[in-house]
Amino acid sequence: MAGEKLLTDAQCKAAKPKEKIYYLNDGSGLRLRVSPNGSRVWLLRYHLGGKEQTVSLGSYPTISLTIARAKANAARQLVAANKDPVIAKRVKRTKQASADARTFGTTARDYLAHNKADWSESHYTRNESIIRRYLFPDLARLPLDQITEEFLFTVIKKFYDKGTKESARRARALAQQVFRFGKDTHRCTRNPAKDLSDNSYFKRPATKHFEAINQDLVPELVGKLNKEGVEQKLSIQTVCGLLLVLYTGLRSSSVRSAKWSEFDFNNAVWTVPMSNMKSRRVHQVPLPRQAIDALRRLEVLTYEGPDSFVFASKAKLGYLSENTLRKGLHRLGYKVTVHGFRSLITDVLNENGFNSDAVERQLDHSDKNQTRRAYLRSQFWDERVRIMQWFADWCEGDFGCKHNVVSLAGRRQ
Repeated sequence: MAGEKLLTDAQCKAAKPKEKIYYLNDGSGLRLRVSPNGSRVWLLRYHLGGKEQTVSLGSYPTISLTIARAKANAARQLVAANKDPVIAKRVKRTKQASADARTFGTTARDYLAHNKADWSESHYTRNESIIRRYLFPDLARLPLDQITEEFLFTVIKKFYDKGTKESARRARALAQQVFRFGKDTHRCTRNPAKDLSDNSYFKRPATKHFEAINQDLVPELVGKLNKEGVEQKLSIQTVCGLLLVLYTGLRSSSVRSAKWSEFDFNNAVWTVPMSNMKSRRVHQVPLPRQAIDALRRLEVLTYEGPDSFVFASKAKLGYLSENTLRKGLHRLGYKVTVHGFRSLITDVLNENGFNSDAVERQLDHSDKNQTRRAYLRSQFWDERVRIMQWFADWCEGDFGCKHNVVSLAGRRQ
């Protein structure tokens, strides 16, 4: 730069936009380009292979004059070694992007996005929440190959020791899936979470079976749910949600996320989309008279078009949250689970001599025996219509109603 007049920081600061692009030279190919839009960018001109080329060194004032000179010197050293600064810059950027993609956080987000379409909304939400709350605070910014089994153990142990044992175990299992996804996409070579799968410290909590309501108490429960006005302790969404679970045997997640477009009142059929079923297949459910009555009560409050939620609420997902129905039962004095309604249906219908295969089909259970699974492709539709209307009548206290099927024909639509 000897003999050349160098730029000063004051000149760089004072450079104002003009009608056309102009340059402030610092010597040896380094100059500041000033554009009409006000942007100021450092450029370095150099010769390589007999051709003049230019590489950008960043914007001023983010890149100061001093830093621009240092970057220019580094680029000149590359040129002296017959290396192109532009290519070197691209390689560096690619390596950085690759490094970012190899972190646990990026890999976990990619894993969730990759599987979202195949999971139910509730399953995705649960997995995303566990990863975000239990794994991200300690692991998100770390490269996968830098996470050791020992370190992962301390992360999982912290939550396990706080008493959230099952959630901690789920976090380990999800970490294993994230690392497996990382290996499959060539981001890491090890799976420390898999090595922890048989760690004796993380004991499986004692299995708690879903407690079902006593059969003798069912008419009383239905009576409480059918109360109105000041006598009703629950919101109408909670009431109708509990009744629909009871009268159909569907899982709470399928009921809570239901949309009005799924219901055909003319034919008394509820068609549940595969995205809302644990089995990941479309499931049709006959609607007894009592279920339609409950839906009609709710229709005037939540129907805002075919795609609106039946059990709309201000919860995060737009419909009743996972614990709302269970808490509703507890508030009415029944310390049981909503899932226990499925056991209730199985017990009552089998005890009263109904076709067990039709009951299993109603509950959308899968048989592990391939031969029986092929047989159970039958929908048992007519029989399911009969037994679910019988069961709904039984729930109201009509214990002698085995053959008293109420026709839905002629009901108002």
